[in-house]
Amino acid sequence: MVFGWRLLGCAAIVCMQIGSASAKETAPQTVWAKAGVSYEQYRGDALECGKQGLASDIDNTQEVKTLARASQQLEGIDASGQTSSGRSTGSTGQPDMVAAATDRAIAQQTIIAATQPERQYAGIKEKMFVVVRSCMIKHGYAKIVLTENQRKEYDGVKGADVRRAYIYKLASDPHVLQTQRQ
Repeated sequence: MVFGWRLLGCAAIVCMQIGSASAKETAPQTVWAKAGVSYEQYRGDALECGKQGLASDIDNTQEVKTLARASQQLEGIDASGQTSSGRSTGSTGQPDMVAAATDRAIAQQTIIAATQPERQYAGIKEKMFVVVRSCMIKHGYAKIVLTENQRKEYDGVKGADVRRAYIYKLASDPHVLQTQRQ
């Protein structure tokens, strides 16, 4: 179960670091930059830091514990639903499968709403990003804010490799780093 959350976090980190593989993705607001870095080094550092973020010890965080508890509660509802589906009876005395399914759905939605999975995932993602940020800073990178024109140009570029090259061009330019540093 934790592996799935780590995979989700890794995907987010890698996308943030090396650009989007999807032509439908909009331009990032910020990117990591380091003047004069080679394209291979830029991508290698981003991958290394992304892997470090993925390897973050999130197993004992409150977010993971909350999601694990909710998962156990949902599994309990599924298990009890399989054994009690014939207990509710309708007006004819026959099992009321619709009422039983409705009760299970309400119980599941109550658990999901109370757990706030999006909030939990955001917390996990932030913990991983802290590691990524620290790694990128150790490698000498700084965040730059892309201008509106740069974001529009990025959005007009087709193809993941071309987009990565565009971001690299900006991120390795000393003038861009000096004038757009976050």
